[in-house]
Amino acid sequence: MIYQFSHFIDRLIQILQTPWGWVLGFCFAIGNYFAEHSFIIFLVVAATLIDAAWGIAVSVHRGQFTRSELGRLTIAKLAVYGCVIFVFVGLDRFMGSTLATSLVAAAIVLVEFWSSCASMLILFPNFLFLRLLKKALIGEIASKLKVPEEEVMKILEEKENE
Repeated sequence: MIYQFSHFIDRLIQILQTPWGWVLGFCFAIGNYFAEHSFIIFLVVAATLIDAAWGIAVSVHRGQFTRSELGRLTIAKLAVYGCVIFVFVGLDRFMGSTLATSLVAAAIVLVEFWSSCASMLILFPNFLFLRLLKKALIGEIASKLKVPEEEVMKILEEKENE
C-alpha cells in the first residue's frame, strides 16, 4: 500500500515538471470544482449561444452584416455568467447544496430566453406564442434595433397584417 502511494507521488511529480502537466492539472481542478453543476453550466452556455444565433438571424434578415460586436458581447456574457456561477458554486459547496447555483442559473437562462424571444418576434411576428408576449417585448426589440418603440409597434403591426 505504501509502495503504491509512493509510486503515485513519483508519477505526479513527473507530470507536474512540465508546463502541459500544470495546464492539465489546472483543467482537472476546474472540472472537479464544477462537476456537480455540469448540466446547469451547459444550460447557461447553450442559452447564451442560442441568443447569439437568433441575434445573427435578425442581422441577416435585416440585410446587415453580423458585427464582431455580437461576438464580443457573447464572450463578455459568458465571462460574466462564468464568474457569477463560479461564486455561487463555491457558496453551494460551502452550504452542501445546489440551490443557490440553480436559482442564479435559472435567472440567467430566463434572461437569455427573453432576449431570444425578442429576436424570434422580429423574425416571426405571426407566431401565436410570440404575439402573446409582443407588448412586453417591444422595449427589448426597440433596444436591439436601436429604434423608438412606436416604430417597432408600427412595423410589427404591418407584418401581422401581411
